[in-house]
Amino acid sequence: MGRHIAEGPIDAKRSGASFVERENKGRHVAGEATNSIGRTTLAQSLSVERLKAWYGRESLVLTDVSFVLEAGEAVGLIGLNGAGKTTMLTSLCDVHRRARFEALRYRGREVSPGDEHFKAARYLSLADDDCFPTWNLEAFIGFLERAYRLRSDRGRLEELIEGFDYGRYRTASFSRLSSGSRKKANLIAAFYVHTPLLFLDEPVDFLDFTATEFLYRSINDAAASGRSVLLSSHIAESLTRCTRRLYVLSAGRMTGPLTTPEDSDAVAALVS
Repeated sequence: MGRHIAEGPIDAKRSGASFVERENKGRHVAGEATNSIGRTTLAQSLSVERLKAWYGRESLVLTDVSFVLEAGEAVGLIGLNGAGKTTMLTSLCDVHRRARFEALRYRGREVSPGDEHFKAARYLSLADDDCFPTWNLEAFIGFLERAYRLRSDRGRLEELIEGFDYGRYRTASFSRLSSGSRKKANLIAAFYVHTPLLFLDEPVDFLDFTATEFLYRSINDAAASGRSVLLSSHIAESLTRCTRRLYVLSAGRMTGPLTTPEDSDAVAALVS
């Protein structure tokens, strides 16, 4: 069962929640630092070293996963179906617990997936979601505001509802929505909750053209505002439009970072 994991500072959310164009992608003011020779660099936000994850004694899914996210950038994650991308994301978020990290650091501080400070700093939006079937968007947003101790921002919420063309469904229960509309609700939540870390698992699935374009703008805007976005996607265009670096997950191991190719076919070739 897919889930959106809202991980604010209270535990009620354990199994619940889930414009800069291409020429500006990856160039962000928030989170920048200057090194000793005056060159601008991005501050490290998340560092993962040698993550291993398994489902049973004979089912080791991830054997050696290491990567770094910088503040103010969107980074791609690609891999074939079954490579372990979702397992990696849920291991980071304390949902999949058959996992071990050699080191996990958030803003230079050693943390564990269940660390309350780390939970409040991240939001995971998974590919599928059938949680809270009787809730509607308004109830879900209210829940997130309490979980993350957010001030209500109706202007921002209306902007997202309009951008994803969700207005007619705002009072509809999630169980009555199509896959595309439910995906839109989940993404509205992901971009409304302004956590420093945003993990997106196949966010393009089920979206129409207009919503996809708004998603790309929202990802780039999130990175430009200083968020670190990890974008797991099998849609090559989403990576060329939103990232400058990417990692490849294959046979349980992570390679990268690689410079994101400008051509979608070249992106696809990385996992073919």
